[in-house]
Amino acid sequence: MTYTFIGDIHSTADDLAVLLQAPTLQDSRLIFLGDYIDGSGSRAGTTEPALLDTRAVLDMVMNRVDHYQDVALLGNHDDFWLQTARGDDLSFQTWHLNGGAKSWRQLGIHSSNPLVVAKALNQAPLVKYTKFFARLPLTWSTDHLLAVHAGIDWDYPLNRQVRDDLMWIRDPYYFDTDRSWHRNSTGKVIVTGHTPVQTMPHANYGCVKMQADTQDTPRYLIDAGSRSGAADGGIFALTLAETGAVIAKSWVINRKLVCFLIRNGKLISY
Repeated sequence: MTYTFIGDIHSTADDLAVLLQAPTLQDSRLIFLGDYIDGSGSRAGTTEPALLDTRAVLDMVMNRVDHYQDVALLGNHDDFWLQTARGDDLSFQTWHLNGGAKSWRQLGIHSSNPLVVAKALNQAPLVKYTKFFARLPLTWSTDHLLAVHAGIDWDYPLNRQVRDDLMWIRDPYYFDTDRSWHRNSTGKVIVTGHTPVQTMPHANYGCVKMQADTQDTPRYLIDAGSRSGAADGGIFALTLAETGAVIAKSWVINRKLVCFLIRNGKLISY
């Protein structure tokens, strides 16, 4: 079996629809890394609007989870929705500052009153998505692979990770004290989203490979900046073998798909 990890989508239904048809994803189990909602409606360097359709994204992801036994993890933006629906004011305020107001309008909620927003999230047609978020896990793993939205705290074993770190951590997960890549102490290949690769060193084809040295178990960051406002923002998918070996890379930007197969250690695009 192969596993395909899909980075942050941020309401990009048109790009997601293209990605799901990619040849490299067929017959592979999909692992969505979270952040299905929110996003910018523009791209750097162009005046062409970038369409947002949160409900269409969630419908596609829910269909994959419910009918194909795929996996969807909870991201920090998705948690804004969930905790706001539960009446948490801090989550509501944080969401408001991080794309919430635009998302509410796009979802048909024309108010910034927390009680009004929470009520809308707990009734049709949005309540089914609230219930979906409530059942999503924070991590997924096999003997050789680990997927999490943001990363982990290296000071704690995997079974003692803090919820907020799994959804929010950045630099302490990526870097050592000298800003070199932190060594992967888990022995598992780790795949994360959360931080757009455009903000990181060594970005390559929408993906960052992190290794302290050639003996270090690799980690991959695959948030390709979908609806982040970046001109090259898109959705990235990384297909791995059960052992963690890279099989393929697929990248959709503005409804255009590029796929890379890995053969004999070389990238072959088509």
